[in-house]
Amino acid sequence: MHRIALVLFAAVFAAPAAAQLPTIDPAGQYRLIGPSARSDSRCIGRPETPLCAVETLLACFARRDTDLCRIVWSIGPAGLGFETTQHWRYWWGYRVAAAEQVSADEAVIAIAGRSCGLQLSEPDCGSTAAAPPTRYRVRQVAGGNWQVLDWQSQPGDPTPIR
Repeated sequence: MHRIALVLFAAVFAAPAAAQLPTIDPAGQYRLIGPSARSDSRCIGRPETPLCAVETLLACFARRDTDLCRIVWSIGPAGLGFETTQHWRYWWGYRVAAAEQVSADEAVIAIAGRSCGLQLSEPDCGSTAAAPPTRYRVRQVAGGNWQVLDWQSQPGDPTPIR
């Protein structure tokens, strides 16, 4: 009897936690990533959920911050070659278009985004058309954080997102 209880206990607590999937944003409602003081996400740099991992990667590119990239993506020792003295930053408008749990420790988050451009001040992204969604595949790693494994974007891809 104790052996069965121990096996059940180990199975329940050793299994990876289910992904904390984000809610889908309504069409036309966009979040913003820019400088750290003006990004809508409050978890950039702390990939505790699948969406936080994706937002950290988006911020890495928008801010040209290799350290953010390294937190969620394996980029190698050479880094990405971002110019650290650059004052201009990209602004990125995005919405969660879909989220799917692939397994207990893997998920796919589809982000429909639009580049708001390279600017010094907060942009008006309303006139920029959204690109087809990019699908980010993320996996939970030891310690409970999430890593971006890869992403895929096909311009003009008419395939609906599940």
